[in-house]
Amino acid sequence: MFRLLGFLIGSAAAITIILLVLGTPDFHLADPEIDQQRFDAAVEKLKEKQQEVAEVAEDIVEKAADTVDELQDNIETVAEKAVPELVAQLDDEPPATTEFITEALPEVPNLANDYPGLQEELQWYSFWNPFRSEIAARGFVTQLEKVTGLDYRVVKVKTGVYEVAFAYDNDVERSTKLSQISAATGLELPDS
Repeated sequence: MFRLLGFLIGSAAAITIILLVLGTPDFHLADPEIDQQRFDAAVEKLKEKQQEVAEVAEDIVEKAADTVDELQDNIETVAEKAVPELVAQLDDEPPATTEFITEALPEVPNLANDYPGLQEELQWYSFWNPFRSEIAARGFVTQLEKVTGLDYRVVKVKTGVYEVAFAYDNDVERSTKLSQISAATGLELPDS
């Protein structure tokens, strides 16, 4: 009880001293006429700015429309001039680009016949502890791909469990890839 009474007396004394030192504040009670004048002035300024923005926007739209019209006219003019010339060229001689394209394309071997492992479905081997977020797993995959040059996938086991895996055909390839990852990164991997 005495503490509460002491707090109230001390607070009142502090407020009294502040008022004596600084003086009593001059409160401007709200005058409705002054407030209305300030409000009307603010509204007028906003209307002026809105009109300025509308005028500038209208000018920009007009300029853009003029530019688009000019471009369409230019495209039509170029197309009218170029199309007959191209048709005449095609009629006179076959273009050399088709010969270049057919010569530039090498024969693509049938990879499925050359590599029987591609016909079978690849197996995926998860070689690292699961990550709690897909973002972390993808970051790990990105760094591994830069360092090793192998292809990796992020496999979602369930919500909050993401594993990093690589494809392999047989146990020899799996152990080879594990040793390649260990050599490139310095990570200690099982079966490497």
